[in-house]
Amino acid sequence: MRNPSLDFHPADVLPLGELTLLWREVYANYPVPLPFTEDELERFISMSGIDLGLSLVAVVDGVPIGLCLAAAEVADSWVGGFGVVDAYRRTGIGLALMRRQCDALDARGVAHTRLEVMPSNRARRLYATAGFADRRRLVSFNSPALGLGADPLVVLPPTQLPALHRRLHIGVSAPPWQRTEENVMRAVLRDKLTVLAWRSDLGVSAYAVEQNSGGVSRLIDAAAESAHAAEALIASLAARVRGRRLCLGDEPAASPIAQAMRRFGAAPRTHRFEMMRLGEKPKKTLSFHHAPHTAVFQGHVG
Repeated sequence: MRNPSLDFHPADVLPLGELTLLWREVYANYPVPLPFTEDELERFISMSGIDLGLSLVAVVDGVPIGLCLAAAEVADSWVGGFGVVDAYRRTGIGLALMRRQCDALDARGVAHTRLEVMPSNRARRLYATAGFADRRRLVSFNSPALGLGADPLVVLPPTQLPALHRRLHIGVSAPPWQRTEENVMRAVLRDKLTVLAWRSDLGVSAYAVEQNSGGVSRLIDAAAESAHAAEALIASLAARVRGRRLCLGDEPAASPIAQAMRRFGAAPRTHRFEMMRLGEKPKKTLSFHHAPHTAVFQGHVG
């Protein structure tokens, strides 16, 4: 009996509809539901800086069965979606796909690649085998906003956000890939989001990018230079939204913002590990558009 062939192709060879169906299959049993529509996936790709020409799909006998969505900006890169459909899990295809993606990122000369994984996800072991190591813990909040008197927040023009982002997202507050300066600015400009700042006597010491929808104040980004500034910002946001829920995703667990959320009674709803892989110097130039990799699949690739 013939062994099925395993190929890797750039993700942009698939029409958006087929890519969406593959995404749904890959994430069918994921703990957090991600049933994207075509429009939602297109938005996610655009807002996350995903490069479909760099990203990969794994194909067995002409049928797409695995997906890795990747982005690269200068020396920084990230994986924004990864998985293999259920029937092909625990066969080695996932590891082969991730290794192939890492080769492509190395060929770009990136210094490091980041991704996130839930603690119970078996893929965490796969990522470690591919060279990723735990870097820190990220937490997400979705809690009632509890706050009384607070200082009024100042609305800033979006042009001031890049400098603030670079100044306040340092150390333990370094942003996850979802909240890089470029990704936050994409969201602000596309959705016309509000940039709110808390001022101390010395100037702006904390800020948040707010999106209101469905009774939830969703913070697309937030950062503070100190514990005091973070508490003042959260208190002011709570007073502003008047009982609506405050939602903040992928916040570094040790940051002043995360600590302030906890002090206001917000318990993290989800925990994820941010993992990082350091880039390697490419041994040769890879070109997926002209020479896709083909292998014979024999049950265990890696």
